[in-house]
Amino acid sequence: MKAVEDEVMRVKEHKETRREYMTLAMELKRQRQFGREEGREEGREEGRQEERLKMILAMLRKGFSVESIAECAQTSVEYILELGKKNHLL
Repeated sequence: MKAVEDEVMRVKEHKETRREYMTLAMELKRQRQFGREEGREEGREEGRQEERLKMILAMLRKGFSVESIAECAQTSVEYILELGKKNHLL
């Protein structure tokens, strides 16, 4: 433990090392911020996809045509058919 404390003191005393440490600390903070923002965007996208899926399934349950659903959801008829079959709605 003493060796670690000595190394910490040595680093604190050395101006260039301190500057490098601060630069590294700022870069790590920036990367964490970027990671959080990226994670939030991924979460929002997942939420949009989930809502889109709910809408498609609701429209299938209400008897909308596959073509109308595909147009509203801006996706392919094949995708709607696949979801309908997978969820026992077609």
